[in-house]
Amino acid sequence: MKTMEHPERTAFAFLGSFLSTVFVLQWWQAAIYPRWLWFSIVLSLPYALLMGRWRLPILAGLLGIALAFGSVARETHTRTGQSVDTFATGQTVTLRGTIADEPDRRAMETRYTLAADSITFASGLTRTVEGNVLVTDESGWPQLQYGDMLEVRGTLMRPGRIEGFRYDHYLSRFGIYAVMDRAGVQYLSGGRGSRVFSLLYAIKERFELQITRLFHEPHASFLMGLLTGSRRGIPETLQQAFQTTGLTHLIAISGYNITIILTILGALLFPLPRRIRFLMIAAGICTFTLFVGAGASVVRAAIMGILGLLAVHADRKPHARLLILWTAFFMLIWNPKYLWYDAGFQLSFLATIGLTELSPLITRYMKWIPAAFGIRESLVMTLAAQIATAPLILFVFGRLSLIAPLANILAAPAVPVAMLFGFLATVFSFASLPLGQIFTLIGWLPLQWIISVAQALERLPFASVGTAEGIIFLLLCLTVVADIIITKRKSRSLPSI
Repeated sequence: MKTMEHPERTAFAFLGSFLSTVFVLQWWQAAIYPRWLWFSIVLSLPYALLMGRWRLPILAGLLGIALAFGSVARETHTRTGQSVDTFATGQTVTLRGTIADEPDRRAMETRYTLAADSITFASGLTRTVEGNVLVTDESGWPQLQYGDMLEVRGTLMRPGRIEGFRYDHYLSRFGIYAVMDRAGVQYLSGGRGSRVFSLLYAIKERFELQITRLFHEPHASFLMGLLTGSRRGIPETLQQAFQTTGLTHLIAISGYNITIILTILGALLFPLPRRIRFLMIAAGICTFTLFVGAGASVVRAAIMGILGLLAVHADRKPHARLLILWTAFFMLIWNPKYLWYDAGFQLSFLATIGLTELSPLITRYMKWIPAAFGIRESLVMTLAAQIATAPLILFVFGRLSLIAPLANILAAPAVPVAMLFGFLATVFSFASLPLGQIFTLIGWLPLQWIISVAQALERLPFASVGTAEGIIFLLLCLTVVADIIITKRKSRSLPSI
């Protein structure tokens, strides 16, 4: 039996202790942890030094535990006299502050993340405050931008539960602990944000506007989802069709999109020296990640892509399990709330684990599926991701798509084509609208195909099932899989006659 090498064993000890400690600390969040805790970690060091060949893994494990406590302590919100959410008691106030993130524009409203500077009460008293507030503007005009300074007036409250959904936990991932709905918004001045982010958001908005000039709905909104991660204009009926057929991941920028970007950049930059090519591809991935909003799934995919490139650049074969764990480490040391409150992060990692761990097992029993046109590979990857994420999908969303494997086999191959020609149409249209429209005609076909697949399969009976039926279905699948494995092993152990 092959033993794990010391560097790998040490890495697994460090990463495993860090991740497991972060997971447990969701039930013990504190800005300052007791001194006895830190003393116990320090006092454990001499004992670790006496553990022989296990010395390094144990020391790495202790370091992982300490970093986990430090990361959680740093991100734990403590309400002070200057925290804006201290005054979020349902009273009407006036806030001044700066838009600190990309505006979330929707059909009937726009949501701004306001970094508050001051608060004025009904009595006229003004105080300096700090903290983020989610401000909802239903007027729709003027269209304010990142970095604009605003004065908003409305009812300041703390977010709570929405039909069982912990909205307060969801917003805490972004450092938001207060909300102001139906606010009156007044523009004061602009240009207070980062120039880099201002430029990126301006390019993105101009890019999306150009898409709406070229494509009709719902194709325009769908293409924006593929290229920029925006879902603001996708009709509710189409979103429901994607959810029922298990195609929602197509409009959530993730590893699939990053893989396409990696492939395109790698092909374009291939003539360059390897070091320069690596730096430019890494810079391109980082820029794309910021461009599409840096959601959990795309950040995960970007980190994994860059780490994989780094391993190749160093002439080392990437270790899939360590790659996943290191990616989780870098994300959680930045914000441990991804693990606790971000379903996108959880599903993204479960799907990745399914691809690396379950795909080889499933492939053994799928050799009867034709390999032509990538049918077998697509089915195996879909099943692996579906099996790994199914329990969490049932728990979080209360439904499970049974038609997802077929839907992905039919729809997924059209995604790169739609992205490529949609991108070319938009870029070329800035120089020549007729030239862009030529690519629009080509790009419309794969978009229409994916939409048609979702709408057609949605109508099938039992395309998706609720929690009770989903649990029964999963149990049946597990029973069948277990029976197949046991039968295979028995047939191998029987002597030939």
